[in-house]
Amino acid sequence: MEDEVFSGSTKSVDCDIGSHTCLAFRLSDKLKLLNQEEWYFETEDFGNILFPPSPNWFLSGAVDSREEDAILVTASFKNIVVYQLLQDVSLPKILRLVPYQEKVQLVSIYPDASHAVYGMTVGSCSDSGSVRLINMESGANVWRHSEHQGSLVTGLSWGIVGEEPVLVSVDEKSRMVVCQPRHQVAKVHKFPNVTEAACLETNPSDRSQALLAGGKMIHLVDLKDGNVLMQFQGHNSDIYCIKWFQGKGSPFSSDTQENDHPPVSQESKNGNESANDVKGPDSDNWRIKTQSSNMEGPFFASSDHGRQVFIWDLSAKRYVTEVSVPLSASYTKKFYGKEKTTGKQHISLSWYKSDLMSTTPKGELLMWKLWPGGGRYTVIHHLHMRAIYNLTVIGNIAVSCGQDRFLQGYHVVSSSHMFQYPILGACATSLAFCPHDVNRLAIGSQENIIRLINFEGKVPLQTQVVWQNIKGKIMSMSWHPEHEGKLLFGTASGQVGWVDISGRVTSCAYYHQKSVYKVEWAPLVCPEKTDLSDTWCAYSFGDREIVIRSSSNAMTDPVQLLPLLSEPANYKALKDVTEFSFSCDYKYFAVGANDGQVRVYSAADLKLCVSLHALRKAIQHILWQPPANSSSSYVVAVGSSESRVCIFDLSAHCERAPCEVEILTQATRELCGHESRVVWLAWSPHNPDVLASASYDHTVQLWNANTGQALVNYGGHTSRVFRVEFSPSDPDLMFSFGEENSLHSWRPSQLTSKTPGESLAKGKDRVKKTKEQAETGDQTYKDVAASNSVEKKSKPGVASISSEKPISGSTMVASTKRGIYKSFFPKLHSACSKKKSFFHLIVVNLLNSVKNNNEEAKAKGKEIEEELSDELEESSNDQVELDTENIENVCKQFDFLLEKDTEMPEAEELLYALRLYGKPVEMDEILTAEISEHIKRGSSVQGDLMHCWRGSLNEHILSAARQKQLNPFLVSSAPQVSIKLWEFASEAYAEQLIEEGDFISAATYLVNINKVEEAIELLMKNRCFREAMAIAKCRRGYSEELVKKITLGWAASTIFEGAFDFAASLQISIGQIEEAAATMARRNDHGSLFVASLLYKHAEKKDFAKSIGLLSLKEACIKQDHDKIDRYLAFLPELEWFHIISCCHQNLVKLVKEVTSDEQPPTYCIVKSQVVNKGNTETEEESVIVSDAEEKYPFLQHLTVELINYGFKDESYPHLYETITSSLAAQQMPTSVKQLWFLVAIALCELLMSSTQELWELHLTEMLNYALSWGKVDQAYHLTRILLPRGLTDLSTVLKNFEYQEGSSKALSLLLHIYHVSELGLLHSELQCEEAWNVIQQNLVGEENVKPSENPGDISSCETENGSTSVYDSEKQENTVLKAVIKEAEKGEHFDCAIQADKEKLKRKLTDIKFLSLPGTTTELLSKLHSLCDFFMTDKDSHDVMKRVTEVLSNPKELLLQISLDLKEKGNLKDKDVQDLIFKISSLKS
Repeated sequence: MEDEVFSGSTKSVDCDIGSHTCLAFRLSDKLKLLNQEEWYFETEDFGNILFPPSPNWFLSGAVDSREEDAILVTASFKNIVVYQLLQDVSLPKILRLVPYQEKVQLVSIYPDASHAVYGMTVGSCSDSGSVRLINMESGANVWRHSEHQGSLVTGLSWGIVGEEPVLVSVDEKSRMVVCQPRHQVAKVHKFPNVTEAACLETNPSDRSQALLAGGKMIHLVDLKDGNVLMQFQGHNSDIYCIKWFQGKGSPFSSDTQENDHPPVSQESKNGNESANDVKGPDSDNWRIKTQSSNMEGPFFASSDHGRQVFIWDLSAKRYVTEVSVPLSASYTKKFYGKEKTTGKQHISLSWYKSDLMSTTPKGELLMWKLWPGGGRYTVIHHLHMRAIYNLTVIGNIAVSCGQDRFLQGYHVVSSSHMFQYPILGACATSLAFCPHDVNRLAIGSQENIIRLINFEGKVPLQTQVVWQNIKGKIMSMSWHPEHEGKLLFGTASGQVGWVDISGRVTSCAYYHQKSVYKVEWAPLVCPEKTDLSDTWCAYSFGDREIVIRSSSNAMTDPVQLLPLLSEPANYKALKDVTEFSFSCDYKYFAVGANDGQVRVYSAADLKLCVSLHALRKAIQHILWQPPANSSSSYVVAVGSSESRVCIFDLSAHCERAPCEVEILTQATRELCGHESRVVWLAWSPHNPDVLASASYDHTVQLWNANTGQALVNYGGHTSRVFRVEFSPSDPDLMFSFGEENSLHSWRPSQLTSKTPGESLAKGKDRVKKTKEQAETGDQTYKDVAASNSVEKKSKPGVASISSEKPISGSTMVASTKRGIYKSFFPKLHSACSKKKSFFHLIVVNLLNSVKNNNEEAKAKGKEIEEELSDELEESSNDQVELDTENIENVCKQFDFLLEKDTEMPEAEELLYALRLYGKPVEMDEILTAEISEHIKRGSSVQGDLMHCWRGSLNEHILSAARQKQLNPFLVSSAPQVSIKLWEFASEAYAEQLIEEGDFISAATYLVNINKVEEAIELLMKNRCFREAMAIAKCRRGYSEELVKKITLGWAASTIFEGAFDFAASLQISIGQIEEAAATMARRNDHGSLFVASLLYKHAEKKDFAKSIGLLSLKEACIKQDHDKIDRYLAFLPELEWFHIISCCHQNLVKLVKEVTSDEQPPTYCIVKSQVVNKGNTETEEESVIVSDAEEKYPFLQHLTVELINYGFKDESYPHLYETITSSLAAQQMPTSVKQLWFLVAIALCELLMSSTQELWELHLTEMLNYALSWGKVDQAYHLTRILLPRGLTDLSTVLKNFEYQEGSSKALSLLLHIYHVSELGLLHSELQCEEAWNVIQQNLVGEENVKPSENPGDISSCETENGSTSVYDSEKQENTVLKAVIKEAEKGEHFDCAIQADKEKLKRKLTDIKFLSLPGTTTELLSKLHSLCDFFMTDKDSHDVMKRVTEVLSNPKELLLQISLDLKEKGNLKDKDVQDLIFKISSLKS
């Protein structure tokens, strides 16, 4: 089946890109094909990463490399991407993509690839401050720590302490953590003198030391004790990047004269002269005159945000060269104008042999020739168009990545471009292949850009980036069907436009205010209503509106489509539209809504044709099936927030002119299997029957839409999947992307999982396996490292990192809390308490001031003295006039008052303290200063109180309102100023609370000032409907209109949150019964569906009531809540026929449960037990499982009697058959055991009521296909034994009254084959148990007492000498086995708990599948296998039906051969017996 699905006539060309075969397109012949087997990706159920996530911006440590094995590691969003570079023109291999739960900030790969313990380890840190060690080979998390306590980690590097590898990290608070993975310990150093640590690099020549850059300084620190060994100062801006020189000798040129290497031109401060006009040895620069002979190294380079680069000599403890990186080296100042130096500029550095490589802010790569005092650059390439944040060199290849989201590779020696790898900086949002050029793919993303990929370009994945004039994240795209290279797009900001093949963007007139979720090209619909004349128009959906735009004039006002739709009189207009889609011939278009409703309209007259009501949740995607030939196809697939996909065949409904609107409440076919909402669908362009669905359950499912069969499932994504598309050139190639910022390509033919459940189960197994590998690897790390350090521990002088020695030069981490200022006068308190004898000087200054005032008063005349006597007296006592000059003189005069070792207080401090005793205006100055001090210290409450003392509440409240710093105290104090101010403060505080998110308190303050309507609107806007309802009913009386408005908003909000039952109660409260029914029907449980049917019945919507009621009965039946079905049917008399399905299903489930339980012996027959008298009460007859001594009845015969008891007789069967087939006609495949038996029950009822042999054949085949599609032998075994509990003797019950001739019924042949094949399969699965083989080998019954069956074709018995059926007497055989096992376990003298546990384990294993008759001896087993072999040799129809059986079950011939080989190996049989069996099987196979 899969070969047919994924094969096509289209010829494809596969080529390997880097590490994987990922694209079906033609590339340049110069591209080398690679087929190398590495340790990276598991091939099973995993695709390939076509576009990996981009490294993070603004971090020089987001990329790391190791030249030894050409490994490149990047910190990319929530992933760690491991590449391997190749030394030819091809994309790097993606060895592994390690998912992270947090955003990865930095990575650091262990520098030695050959290290036995850490060679495959990479260190990483996240934005939460946690540091992890990851095994690159397995992706396992080796160890993690959180010593940074949530601070942002800015530097990460590997070092060595005491010959033990350590991972060193530093955060923004200058906290350095040295962790030793072997002992899983960490030591923390704190550097108080280092401000805002930016990067960290260990010394390659001495890895016990590291360079720590903080601010404008660089510190050389010792990793063991945290001592600062050296400090380097010279930068004028914050440092961005540090790189050690690891070459031999010196990085300075010695074979070239200095005059041949002029330093790079740099503008001086006045902009007219060069900073180094005199070059070479004649310069006055002492660094140039310094000879290089005294420079010993090691050397390192550092760059800052001011574009300055320094080369430092560690031995000389200074920098020896300083150069300035130009803003751009490729363009003149005339082109750029004056250089803009504002803002941070990121200069990345790397060393290539003895030359330094750096980047420029404009995306250029420079190579520097250096000498002491200067250097000269050469432009290597200008492949990037924007800033470069990371640069590394692997061999001869310089790898860079930056703001343009490209990973560029450049060969330095050959000066050739190696590769350009597109990378995703944000999640992709849309994917579209060009219909005119299958080698062109458009990718829209949340980066506000569109990537146009040309698979046939000169370089692999040649990419054109369109970003100019695009305003917002790309949400949707659509290629023009006729105009080649015209791509329509919509953004999250409401912009709609199109891009041509040259990259030019044409924007349409703005209409949408929010995201545009769907755009599509289509012919103009109903021109007489739209007043447009374009042949093709652009349709866009956003803000719950669908609008039409002219393609000839982009700025023409768009036309709304929804108001133009012609709705019948009894139909309400669609609300909350979520999706639209045109049919392939553009004659019809479908519109989906938030309530799950889909309406199909005619494009010619906009009249409603069909209304689909099979779904109950928001429609996510509608897609029409492409026609298989020239004829039109009107099959539409619908994905919604439910986990199922519905297929509707509308051909019969669309092609005829309907007299009235048709309502379809049931899908033609349902595709069930996803575990979350389905958000995207894609039909295969190569096979119209194949449909792909992308779901939030992290998987992509491929279906055969014609049969409902689940084909394959792709589970390679680690997050929600948003899109999936088929390759237009290769039928076995697909593309998909999810939330993890990467685009996957994969081949369905290579997948092994069939359903999402299998993929998710495998994913859980992989996670479990990874954890086990992490634990095992963790222990291995400890063991290997411990064995390597045995001798080291005995050596003196080797210290451990966990030493308790106090750290010098740094301080350990200590928690600090902000102090609480108890004084209301902190500034005055600080001035008075700082100096000893302070108040002595205060007193003498006050005394001096009073004395001066008295002398001035005496010098005045008598008249003036009399007039001003009172005022002078008051001034001499209370108002002191002071100045700093007098205070300084008094302090010098009385300096002897100071105590020993005490300095003289400042005059300003004394003057501030003396104001306390001065005039009122001076007290006001003190309060003003103290209030400012409180604000500075963050104690605004004390400041508010002092404003109240000062009497400045009016100005303070107005100022606090402008700065949004009001609080309840200020608002409550406002009335003492004025009521108007209180109203203003209350409203301003309400606005402040709204910004803070406290909407209920904000509404309360609005109610206080009688703004009730505004308060209610605020609460409704922020979904506080319960509070809004309380205010509306209590403060405004009962306004029916207002209450209805609140209730409608409340209901819409609860529907959005998924509380459909509560929303329905709200809708009923305002009389919206039909809307409440639709809302309640969106729940999946049978109780809610039943209530929804009652609501529809009350609203006189009988069709909906019947449809939803049937859904509730189906769900109750699947959930096996049969006791509720009778209660439901009492309210649903029109569905009385469902008693048939319920009765059949209930008896089936009961029988299967009983034969698999431990309480009864296994048999599939049912009898009527005798009436039992209990006292004076007689119990009714009931169906039970009985022993062989009682009379047995086949299940089908018992079911017929049960239906008669319900009142369903033979004459009513034709009518009941039509009712069941029309009501339960949707084709679907089982996704669970419960659903399997429900579908079997339906098919079984249809089989019993079939009026013709053709229908009987159809339903028997359908029933058997259900069991086969489940893929496990046990359910097929149960079904065939239920139909034929006593073997071929029960064929008459199955055949009813139809005549059967041998070979005439393929369905019956299929039943017989499954009957025997399932038994053989279960026998084989049981014999895989080693304990079962041991029991058989012991020959418990005795092989000499056993004789083969006289009739080799009869496989129903194998008798012993005394006539007992030891092979098929399951109860006796099982008891014999268990007794023997218990006996063997109790033989030993020490029968302890362990032996008891083993016995119980074996007992459970044997009884789990006890319906299989396990032979007691190898002779019995051999006899049974001979009988099965004879059956397959004598059956004439084996070849015709075997293929259908073996699609799911194993080939019985292969099973026979495998069991015979196992017999030879384990069974203790004679070689001749086994050879005879193998010979017979070989003859059968030939």
